[in-house]
Parts: sequence; C-alpha cells; structure tokens
Amino acid sequence: MPMTAHIEDTAVPDHFYKYRAMNNPDAIRRVEQIVLGNEIYFASASTFNDPFDLNPVFSLEASTEEQREDYLRMSRKFNQAFTEEQHQAEADRVMATSLSPEDLGHTASMIQGLHRQAMVQGVGTFCVSEKRSDLLMWAHYGDSHRGVCLEFDGMAALMALAQRVMYSATRAPINSYADDRDTMVTKALLCKSEHWAYEAEWRLLRTDKGPGVEQFRPRNLTGVVIGALASSETIKVVKDWAAKRLTPLVLYRAKTSNTEFELLVEPM
Repeated sequence: MPMTAHIEDTAVPDHFYKYRAMNNPDAIRRVEQIVLGNEIYFASASTFNDPFDLNPVFSLEASTEEQREDYLRMSRKFNQAFTEEQHQAEADRVMATSLSPEDLGHTASMIQGLHRQAMVQGVGTFCVSEKRSDLLMWAHYGDSHRGVCLEFDGMAALMALAQRVMYSATRAPINSYADDRDTMVTKALLCKSEHWAYEAEWRLLRTDKGPGVEQFRPRNLTGVVIGALASSETIKVVKDWAAKRLTPLVLYRAKTSNTEFELLVEPM
C-alpha cells in the first residue's frame, strides 16, 4: 500500500504550536529558554516516544543487473584507485555474498541499524503541530492540560523550512534502486504510523549540526496558550515572562467547553 497523508494538502499554517510541561524546575527552565532566551532545542531521535520514528525499513530488492550496476557505480565513485578489473572482481564478490538472495535480508537489516545510528547522532529535530487545542496533545505533551502551548509565526524565517509529517498505515521500505531522493528523504525523516495522525505534525530538521540548541528571532514567538488546568503559579510565571520580553507576546487561556468535548482558546 502506498504511503498516504492523513492531513489535507493545504498551505503552510499561519502558526505552529509546541506543547510543553511546566511540572518541575527543569521543564520550567526549558520553556523559559524559549520565551526569554529565544532558544529552541533540536532533539535526537533517541529521545522520541515513537521507536519507529527516523528508523525506516530498507529493501534491496531489484534485479541482479540493477544491483550489480549500482554497486559498480558506487565503487567507481569511491574507489577511484581501482582498475576496472578490480571493480568487476569486487562486484562479483559482493553479488556472491552481501547481495546474494540468502544474505539480502541480513544486509538490509545491517543498513537499517547503521542508518538508525546515523540519525540519532547526526539529525536534530524540532517538532511542532498545526493544532493548539487538541485534547490528546495537551494530555501527552502539555502535562495533562497543566502546561503551556507555545505559538510560533508560521510565516517567519524560523519555520520557513518546516516540513509536514506524512502518516501511513504501512511501513514502506526505502529502496534505493526504485525510490528517488525526495521519496527516500520522506520515508527516512518524515513518515510515521497513522496512529500519530492526530498530532498534525510538522518538523524542522537540522542535518548539518545534529541535535542541539538554535537561536531564533524574538518576533518568531508570538504567543503562549496556558493550559485549562494550569495552576495559579504557572499563570503567574508566564505573565512575568511576557512582561519581561521586549517583543510583545499574546497570552491565551484554554478553557473546557460547557457543552462539547473541546477546548476553547481565548486571549487573556
């Protein structure tokens, strides 16, 4: 089954949202670094709550001609000191071992493990959502509605490179013989199980420096939504932060509807 998106293909949203807890000193400090320090953190895949995220399956299925020609192409590119006879001999060896029908599955699994290691060490991810009032997002990432949801300008430079996550019912493998580069990137970095579709996730990917802190312009952060069950202490802290900022920050409060299973978000 082909990979399909469970979010309508619309334009970039006006705002993106980051849910955060405020339930201990470390959590509060991390939110303060965003609000007052203008810093976001690109996380490693090792911290994700989805073990399949940035952990794609690989397939080496192709005709023996395709496999051999692809290996020769790579060998000629990276082993330029080899003679053509050496390239051909090495291709013979690989076709009889790593790319043999008996060993193909093992080789694909080995590539998957090496890829996972490279993703954990070399890619930093900042995940955001299109939604600010999703009940499950508040429950899972906003400390059961006691935390906050940070609002970022979707049109600002910070989010210019945000990419939509695709949700799929199947775990489509990466096949370098059949997939183009964009398809491989999507499967490797932007594909999750349809179980997560409620998150309506977009993500920024940092592949040059890996996980770590990144500065952003203060005006990129436009507001903070305070959870429906946030304590008076949390409300005070957020108000104090907003008062200290030179760039204005709109404060909102999430409230439970009296008639529906939904949250109402209103300016404070």
